[in-house]
Amino acid sequence: MQAWDAIVVGAGVIGLSLARRLRQEGLRVLIVEKGEPGHEASYAAGGMIAHCDPHLPDVLRPLALASAALYPEFARELQEECGESPDLRHQGTIAFPAEGQPIGEGARALTAGDIADLEPAIAMRAPAYFLPERSVDPRALCSALLNAAKHREVDVVTGSPVIELEVQNGRAVGVRTAHAKYPAGVVINCAGAWASQIQPLGLPTHPAKGQMVCVIPAPENTSEAPVVQHVVRTPEVYIVPRSDRRILLGATVEDAGYDKRTDAPTIERLFKAAALVVPAIGAMRIHDAWAGLRPASPDNLPILGETSLPGYFAATGHFRDGIMLAPVTAEVMTSVIVGRETSFNLVPFSPLRFSSGAS
Repeated sequence: MQAWDAIVVGAGVIGLSLARRLRQEGLRVLIVEKGEPGHEASYAAGGMIAHCDPHLPDVLRPLALASAALYPEFARELQEECGESPDLRHQGTIAFPAEGQPIGEGARALTAGDIADLEPAIAMRAPAYFLPERSVDPRALCSALLNAAKHREVDVVTGSPVIELEVQNGRAVGVRTAHAKYPAGVVINCAGAWASQIQPLGLPTHPAKGQMVCVIPAPENTSEAPVVQHVVRTPEVYIVPRSDRRILLGATVEDAGYDKRTDAPTIERLFKAAALVVPAIGAMRIHDAWAGLRPASPDNLPILGETSLPGYFAATGHFRDGIMLAPVTAEVMTSVIVGRETSFNLVPFSPLRFSSGAS
C-alpha cells in the first residue's frame, strides 16, 4: 500500500499552501478533500490582505505582518510554477472608520482632495485614511496553488470526506474515508469549518457564514475605466475591485450553521450600502451572490500546532484571515512538522489551549 509522509485534510487556501510548502521540503504529500479544491471558504472570500485592520487581535499581528510581507514573493513563485496569476493588487485601501474607531497601523490621513484624486467615484469624504494593504483574488490564488502543488507532484484525492483518523499505538498514522485508508507519517487537519467533524479528537471549529455580492459594469459601460481601483472599507460594507473589472461587496458574519443560502434583503443591503459610497456601483449589474462558511474557533484565533495526539496537527480556525495568513501558516506549520524552530510564539494558537476537542 502506498504511504505518504504527510496527509493534509482539506484543500482550501490553508491546506493547499501547506501541502505545497511541505513538498518543497521533500515530503511526500497527499491532500484529501471532501469536495472540490478551493471551493468552500476560500472560494467565497474577499481576498483583502488587511494587516492594518485595527480589529486584528494584537496576538495575531506578528503573523499577519509577516504573511503580508511574504505575499509578493509567494505570488511570484506561484505564477512561475504554474503560469497563473493570483491577481495580487498593490493599490492599497481607503478606509472610512466609524466615529471613535481605531484607525490601524500605517494609516495616512486623507483630505477630501486626496480622496477625489485617488478615487473620483467615491462620494464619501474625510475623515478617511489610506492603508498600505494588498488584495488578492482567492479563486485565482487557489487555482494557482492547486496547479503548483500538482506540478510538484503532490497527490490529491477529491470527493472523499475523511471519516476518522487512523490511530495505532497512540499515534495518528493516517486517515480513513468511506472508500479507502491512506497511511502517513503525520496528519494535518486543514478542514476549516469542518475540522470538528474528523474524529477522534475533533478540533473546536464552527462555521461563521458570510454573504457577498459581485457586481459588474453594464454592457454599455464595459469599455470605460474601472469604477474603483482601491479596496474601500466602511463600517457598512467593503468594496474589493478585481483586475477583470468585477467588484465584490461584503460581507456579513452570521451564526447560521452550515447553511450557505443567500437572502435577498442582505444582498440588497450590501448593494445599496456600496452605492452610497460609490454611486456608480448603483448602475452596475449584480452578477452573482454567494455565502461562505469561515472557520471560527471559540476565541476567533487560528488553531496551529500539534494536538495531544502525536502525529496529528492542526492548521485551521483562521476565521476571517485565512487568505491573509496562508503564506505564513504554510511556513510556520512546515517548521513545526519537520521539527525546525520558528521565530513566532505559537502558544496562543496551540490546539492544547482548549479544554475540549484537541486538548
